[in-house]
Amino acid sequence: MAVSSSHGGDFKIWVCNHGIQQKDQMLQNSGWTCHAVGSYKKKPMTAATFSADGSILVVAAENVITVWDPEKNVLVAVTGENFEPITSLSFVGKSEYLVSISKGSKPQLSVWSMSKLSVSWSYKLHTEALASTGDVSSFAVLALLPKPSKGMKSDDTTLQGRDGVILLFNVADPVPVATWSVRKAKGGGLAFLAFLNVNPSSSEENNASDGKPSPVLLAYINGDHEYVIFDPFGKETHEVSVTRRASHVGHEETGKFGYASIYGELPEFAQKRSHASGVPFVPSERPWETIFTGSSHNLPPLTKLCSVFLESLLEKRTAIVE
Repeated sequence: MAVSSSHGGDFKIWVCNHGIQQKDQMLQNSGWTCHAVGSYKKKPMTAATFSADGSILVVAAENVITVWDPEKNVLVAVTGENFEPITSLSFVGKSEYLVSISKGSKPQLSVWSMSKLSVSWSYKLHTEALASTGDVSSFAVLALLPKPSKGMKSDDTTLQGRDGVILLFNVADPVPVATWSVRKAKGGGLAFLAFLNVNPSSSEENNASDGKPSPVLLAYINGDHEYVIFDPFGKETHEVSVTRRASHVGHEETGKFGYASIYGELPEFAQKRSHASGVPFVPSERPWETIFTGSSHNLPPLTKLCSVFLESLLEKRTAIVE
C-alpha cells in the first residue's frame, strides 16, 4: 500500500495488484490501483505517512493533522492547527510518536503523541531535513542556523562558516542526545544507514542485554552534494573519517579496477579476438564518459550497472572532512 498527497485538495491510497499467475508462467498484468480517495475541508494535503505497522495513516491537511484508517478510508481523528503548513511527517521507528515539520515565517519542529493527539514538545526551528531510525525511538533533524546580525563582528570565527546543525533526539526527550555543526546546510539531507560490519546474531544479543540502540550510521549530504558520515550513538563527537569508508563497503569493490569493476572479468574468447567490438574501455578520471562504452548487447544488466554509475558521480575525498 502507498499514499500520494496533492495540493489540489485530496490524497489517494494505492494498492499493488498482482496478476493471476498460471502454472509454469511468469506473473503478468501487475500494477497499482487506486484503493481510496480522501480529503479534508478541501484543504491542500501537503504530507502523508504510515505508521510502522501500517495500521494508521496520517495526512497533513495544510496546517492540520488528520488520522485515517487506511483500509476503510475512515477519518479517525483531527489534531489542532499549526501556525504554518506542515511540509513533512514521519513516525519515529515503531513508537507512537510522530514528527512534523512546518516551514514559513514561523517554522516549527513538533513531536506529537498519537495516543493523546497532542504535541509532546516542539522547537521553533527552520528544519531542512528529517530522518528517523527504523527500530529505535530516535530521529535526527538538519536545522539552519540564523544569519549573523549586523552587530556581530566580521572577524568572529566562532562558527567558522558553519550555517547548520544536526540534532539527534530521543523522541521522549526534548534535550538533544548529540549535536554536530555543519557547512552548506541549505538544500541538505539526512539518512540513517545500517552498519554493515555488524554480526546480526551478536547484535541482537547485545541489544537484548544492555538495552543500547542497534548500530547505525548517520549520513549527511550538503547543498553541494558532498556527504559526511557520523556515528550517532558512538563515543566520538566528530564525523567518521571518509578514509574509513572501505570498512563499510561490500567485497565486490576490493581488488577490481576499471573495466573489471563494472563489467566483471572478460571471458577467454573475448581476450583472444583480434578486433574488439565497439570502442574499448579506457579508465579515466571521468568514468561517467566511458561507463556505457561498447555494444548494447554486451552491457551488463541495469541492476548491476545502475549502482556503479551512481557511484561514479561521487567525488571521493582522501582527507578527513572537517
